[in-house]
Amino acid sequence: MQELKILTFNIRCSYDGDGINSFIHRSGFIIDKINGERPHIICFQEVTDKIRLFLNEALTDYIIVGHGREKNYDGEGISIAYRKDCMILHSLEHFWLSPTPFVPASRYEEQSRYPRICTVAGLKHVDCRTPIRVYGVHLDNISDKARALGMEQLLNKLSQDNAEVAYPFVLLGDFNSEPQGKAIEMCNNSQAPKMVDVTTNEPTFHGFGKCARKIDYIFFDADTAQCVRNVQRWTEQRDGIYLSDHYPISCTVELE
Repeated sequence: MQELKILTFNIRCSYDGDGINSFIHRSGFIIDKINGERPHIICFQEVTDKIRLFLNEALTDYIIVGHGREKNYDGEGISIAYRKDCMILHSLEHFWLSPTPFVPASRYEEQSRYPRICTVAGLKHVDCRTPIRVYGVHLDNISDKARALGMEQLLNKLSQDNAEVAYPFVLLGDFNSEPQGKAIEMCNNSQAPKMVDVTTNEPTFHGFGKCARKIDYIFFDADTAQCVRNVQRWTEQRDGIYLSDHYPISCTVELE
């Protein structure tokens, strides 16, 4: 068995518009924390072009995949980082949450003006027999209907992928839905495949210490969820500067 540390991290896209918590002030803190914890896999949300470039330059122990959600593959998006000393990328896919998932920047009619994208990476530790599929998501911030439509699409994708080859999987990110929301209910009630949220009921979005809501999740397939340990929120701050306006969440999982 090999233990992997997996992290979901909404990094907050504002580069210099959040006062002392602007990304330019948080960036060194973020890199120090990641280098200290050394997660094997990180799913970032709200990664803009400028932040994407910074992460690629600063996280020298990682390879980072993913692109923006806009028509020209730029703009904010999902990035997945994996440690290059021990992780191998076996597959990579991107699609939009929309009726036309392979049309860049496409959206559901009920959605906000922001396109939503999913990045899927098949990653294998060099000492494991099988890969794990990592589905990184950031659901709509306005419409519960759009979140439900996006989740229906994601569950269909998970089911199709699982029917082809039943690898362990993790669906993680910012769902913009509290535990009683429709999108979370759909995950909890899913039978094909069955999945389990391994995070606690503690809040994850805090708006730089101003509020408290749980909207970030880590769902594993039901079998793999039994092998998850050490779920932690990264709640540190330095003189009022947080890692982000969301608490990143890490967990460790044992894989064969």
